[in-house]
Order: sequence, then structure tokens, then C-alpha cells
Amino acid sequence: QRVRRWARRHQTAVWSAAVGLLVAASATQIPKVEFVSDAESFLRERDPVRQTYERFLEQFGRDDALIIAVDPPEVFDLAFLEKLRRFHEELEEKVPYVHEVESLINARHTRGERDQLIVGDLFEDWPTRPEELAVLRARALANPLYRDIVLSRDASLTSVVVELDAYAEATDSEAALEGFEEAEDSGPASPSRLTGAQESEVVAAVYEIMSRYEAPDFRLYAAGSPVINTDVIASMMSDVALFTGLSLLIIAIVLSVVFRKLTAVLVPLIVTVVSLTATVGMMGTLGISFMPVSETVPSFLLSVGVGGSVHLLVIFLQRRRAGSDPETALAGALGHSGLPIAMTCLTTAGGLSSFAAAELVPVAVFGVVAPMGVLMTLANTLLLAPALMSVMPIPLRPAQDRGTTPSIRLLTACGRFATSHPRGLLSACALLLVVSFMGISRIEVAHNTLDWFPDEQPVKIATLKLDDEMGGSMSVEFVIDTGAENGLYDPALLRSLDEISKHATQLQVEDVAVGKSISLADVVKEIHLALNAGEPSAYAIPADRRLIAQEILLFENSGSDDLEDFVDTQFSTARVSMRVPFTNGASYLEFGAIAEEKFGEILGDGASLTMTGAMTLMSRTSTAMIETALRSYMIAVCIITLLMTALLGSLRLGLIAMLPNLFPIVVTLGVMGWLGLPLEMFSLLIGSIALSLAVDDTIHFMHGFRNAYERSGDVGQAVHATLTTTGQALLFTSIVLSLGFSIYVFSDLNNLTNFGALTAFAIMMAFVADILVAPALMAWVKGTGRGEAAGAQSIATTTGD
Repeated sequence: QRVRRWARRHQTAVWSAAVGLLVAASATQIPKVEFVSDAESFLRERDPVRQTYERFLEQFGRDDALIIAVDPPEVFDLAFLEKLRRFHEELEEKVPYVHEVESLINARHTRGERDQLIVGDLFEDWPTRPEELAVLRARALANPLYRDIVLSRDASLTSVVVELDAYAEATDSEAALEGFEEAEDSGPASPSRLTGAQESEVVAAVYEIMSRYEAPDFRLYAAGSPVINTDVIASMMSDVALFTGLSLLIIAIVLSVVFRKLTAVLVPLIVTVVSLTATVGMMGTLGISFMPVSETVPSFLLSVGVGGSVHLLVIFLQRRRAGSDPETALAGALGHSGLPIAMTCLTTAGGLSSFAAAELVPVAVFGVVAPMGVLMTLANTLLLAPALMSVMPIPLRPAQDRGTTPSIRLLTACGRFATSHPRGLLSACALLLVVSFMGISRIEVAHNTLDWFPDEQPVKIATLKLDDEMGGSMSVEFVIDTGAENGLYDPALLRSLDEISKHATQLQVEDVAVGKSISLADVVKEIHLALNAGEPSAYAIPADRRLIAQEILLFENSGSDDLEDFVDTQFSTARVSMRVPFTNGASYLEFGAIAEEKFGEILGDGASLTMTGAMTLMSRTSTAMIETALRSYMIAVCIITLLMTALLGSLRLGLIAMLPNLFPIVVTLGVMGWLGLPLEMFSLLIGSIALSLAVDDTIHFMHGFRNAYERSGDVGQAVHATLTTTGQALLFTSIVLSLGFSIYVFSDLNNLTNFGALTAFAIMMAFVADILVAPALMAWVKGTGRGEAAGAQSIATTTGD
């Protein structure tokens, strides 16, 4: 009892200490949150495409690389080549986590001398005279293996390929990449994939070296997955800081305009900041990473979390002006808004949790973290906010007639129009829905990380240049498994590999065309050519299995380990590596299906063929987006419909109440279709997010309407009473939410800009639906006057408190 009395007398100190401890404990975990953006992490560990890719990595290493295109006035110029050599050597020496650096400087040159096979570098003997350089130039241009790898077809461009280690030795302090796994804290270090931070370290070192070599006669363009991933992570880190700050600023400004009192502004701000800190801290504790999509969580929670506090404050201040003492006013505010606040948070969390089952990990992370943050906000709104309101003095402004407030006049005018012309208004809405569905039919699925960047982004310029002049920057791999040791010595099989490469370079599906294909067959032809004095007819697969085995043995004994890049140690499994342009993942789907079928026919029954590589990760991401969108929308609609039905006490009313919630979603998706905006990783969230937020306004409207209708039995009067009380809070929260999402237009990423604009539009459409469509539906279903209220009385009984 003494403790209880002491705590009550010192409740300010108790709450301050409790909140301070929560914030401090959470803040210590925030630095543990990592940023991840690689394509592999977008898919779940159980996904067959990811599992196939990981088996490929274990066998052959990374298929992606950091590619630096070098554009000089003349490639085969002694001064340029000398500078290229220094550049190459510095990359080898100073860039961490490098497996190998390949360029013209160390390009493989294979030759035969008196029954000996000599494997060296093209520039093993450095030229000092023009005639020596001319010989090397002729060799380079004659070697088909150099083409589109280290030298463009017209020899105007060369490249330096920086291959990274697939794995790095993990230390105890390194966190795992995966959002749902934690790094081991004990035991011996074990190999782990390079983290996003480690890749960023690589790219930073490369950029630092490039900055010292860049010149008009030595133009450099860095591309490849490591650079793209690093740029995405840099944008995410910048966006999280920028949008969190802008969200706080917008909330503070709007609250200042609404309440004009510092203490009234501080209550919602404290609630949202504490909730956000606890949520992000929980991410660090659970080892959940920020990924594309989940980077929006901080600003999202700030915008969404302020709504409940605003509703409490509005009703609290209205009752204080009506003469209630603070304790009575606070109890009345909780009695009036507590249930709808709880229901809105539950429906929002329920709708967002539909993403938790997504096949896309970034979306699934959002589906876990966002509901967790919403529930954290609910707890703080119902516990922390009342405590703050009871101990922080909130001065009152002189009471003003609600009817004279411009916002109230506008809201009630909309309500009168809706209840006076329900059929006409609903008919117009139906027509708009028809047009919207026509737009939805035009939406296409797209996943192209490159499209996220503005046109002036260096990595985008570099990637397009490589695609245009070097045949492609995206890898696709075909793994050939003979199922037998030394099965790759079979001449027929090697000829099939050669035929696959030849057919691949002639294959084009939409904007996907193979620029380069290389396999063990190319190495065998190279060896055979060298051992036959460079006779052009010898650039072929030998017909004798034993001869193939002998020539490969000579190559291995030469000291070269290049065969490890193409075959396993048992010579039973090989890879065929191809490069294609970096484009929409949906385009890769059709290309992959056609290529896999055709190459399988060429290979026959002698071996199995499996497609993998970075391209398959992107194409699988595209199909996963479709699955995610359909599943999440269905789950969200079902969850929210059930919660609405539970709140209103009637399935019929629950279904009717869903109409103004679905209306803004359909209209927004229709706008996407008519504007030609694709369904991609960010935009697929819009429907479920907007639905989860739209239902909040509907719940507050229906709850207020129910209470008012019980008193008057007249739809028009009930709508008017609802909009003069709850309507103002709906307006303020909708403004905060729409402004909160509008800040994404300042992002460096194009898709996040579109996401912010469309979601803000959907939120305002949801507000319009609740002040026009919802009243019209009530008037149409229940009638507008007391004379028609006999049947309407059911709403008072089926939705009673």
C-alpha cells in the first residue's frame, strides 16, 4: 500500500523513469540494425530459386562482379596501358574482399611451344616498341574469349572486372545479413556471405582509387551488383534520416496549427518518438534489417502513430471547454475514443500483418515490423498519452462555436450533400470505379532495381553503357550435371555446350539478348588451338575423349587454376555463363523459359540442365511480387472485414462499411494504371497500407455515427453530429498522414517517390470517402429521416456499445 501511495504521489517521476528506461534500452539496440539490399536476400531461404543459387555459389563462387568500364581515346596505346596496369595493380592491392581482378593486363594467353602448353598473361612481356604493341593488339582482337569481357567488339572500350569473394570469415561482432537470424556469439568463426557493409567497403575503396585515375583520357564507369546494392543502401540510410526528421517537423507544424499550445504538441510527439524508438530498438534486438520497403517504417510509424493521440486530445479539449475538470475530461475522452483507437490500431496492424506471409523478404519484414510498431503505439497512446495529459498542463483557448469553424462548415456541408443526394453520389462513385478498373487492367508487373535511380545516377549511366557496348552486365548461369565422374570429357557433351553458347548469342526475347556466353567448351577449343600452332580449323572440340583429357591435363599442369571457374573437381558438373542486359525482371521470365527449353533440347538426355544466377533471382522476385500482392490484399480484406464486423456487431454492416474503405484503393490503383506506373516492390504495398489506414477513419466515423444515431434516430442529424466532433480529428489525421507520405517525393529513388505520392493520394481519397461515400451509404441503406427510422433502429441495436 505504501508503494502504491508513493507511486501515485510521484506518478510524474515514475512515468518519466519508466519511459526513460524504455527509450534508453531501445536506443542501445538501434546501432545493431543493418541495411540490406542484395537480390538474394529478397527471397526466403526456403525458396527453390534461392536454394539453387546458393548451391551454385558454394561450387563456383559469385557470378556477379564489380565491373569498371574504361573509355580511352585509344585502348592500345602505351601510355594508356601503363596507366591501366597501375590502376589494375592498385585495385588488387588496396580493395578488400577481392577474389581476383581481370583486365587486358592479365588476360589469359594460351600458346603451344614444341608439344608444351604455356598459359600466361597477354601482357606478360611488357611492350616497349610500337611493333610489339601491334602484335599484342592483333592477339587480343583475334581472341574471341576477350570479346565482351575485357574488350568491346570495336575495341574502343576495355573493362576491369573485380571479382569479390563469395564468403568472408565471420567475426563475433558481425551480424548476419538475414533479417530474421542472429549472428553466432560464440564458437569458431565460420564462412559467411559478404555483408552489405563489407560490399560498401569494397565499393568505397574502388571509388577512392577511381577518383585518382579519372581523367578525360581515362573515363571510368563502375557498374555491377555490388555498386547497385551499395547505392541502394546509401539511399536507404539517407532516406531514413531525412524522412524521420521531416515527419517530425510536419507533425509538429500541423499540431501547432491545430492546438496552438506547446504542451498539446508535445504529447503526440513524445508518444510517437517513444514508440518509434522502441520499435527500431526491437529490430536491433531481433536482428531484423532495414531493407527496401522497410526503410519507410520510421516515418510511417510517426505519421500513423500521431492519430490516436490527436483523437484523445481533440475530445479532451472539447470536454474541458464544456466545463469538465481534467480528470473527468480525460475519462470522457478515453470513453469516447478509447475503443475506436484500439480498433483502428488493431485493424491497421491486422491489415499490415498480411504482408508477413509474403514471398518477398523485404515486404515480409515490413509486415512484421510495421504491425509491431503500430501495437507499440497503441500501448503508448492508451497508457503514456493519458499520463502525460494528466501531468502536463494544457491551457485552454476561449471556446468557439463549432459551426463557425471553416473546417467544420466544410465537413458538415459535405455531410448534408451526401445524405441529401445519396443515389446520385453513389452512381458517380460507381462510374469512377468502372473507369478505375479499366486502369487496373493496364497495370504491369516490373522489378528493375536500375529504374529506381534517376537517370543521372552514375551507376545507372555505367550499367547502360556496359549493356550497350559490352553485351550486358547481368549474369545468367546454366549448370550442366553429367552425374558421372569425368563425364565432361565426352566430346558430344562438349559440342552440346558449344552449341548452347552459339545458340544463346542468337537468342533474343523482347529486350533480353545474350551478349556473351562462355563455358568449358571454349577453354577446350582454346587449348586445342594452341597445341595445333594456331591453325584456325583447330579451334574446335577434339573428337577423341582421351585427347580431350590429355589436353585438359596439360592446361592444369601449366599452373593455371582457371578451370575451377568452369567445372567441379570431379569433372562431372560445369557451368555455362552468359551476360544479358540489366532490365525488367518480368522480361527475364519469358527469356528464361525459352532458353531453358531450347538448351535442354540441345543437351539431350546425357546430362541435366539447371538455370540460376542473378537473372533468375530478379525474375523470381517478379513472380513473388504477384503472389505477394494477391495474397496480401486478400488477407488484408478478410482481416479488416472481420474486425469491422466485430466492431459493428453485424456482418451486413461490416460489409457495407468496407465499401468506403475499398473505394480509395481501387481508385488509386486505377490511377496507377492510367499513368502507366508498374506494380513493383514499393507500389504493391499501397493497397494494403491504404486499406489499413482508410479503415481507421471509417471506424471513427461509424463509432461516432452509431452513438449519434442512437440519440436522434435521424441519419442526417447523426452525420452532422459525427462530423462536428470526430470529423475534425479525421481531417487533421488525414492531413498528417498524407503529408507524412508526401515527403517520400524527396527520395533519391524514383519508385519511393511514386509510392509516397500515390499513398498520400489514397489517404486523401479515403478521407473523402468517409465524409461523402460513408454518409451516402448510411442514407441510402437506412433512409434520411425519422419517418424511415423504423427499420433503421436496427443500427442502434446491432451496433450498441
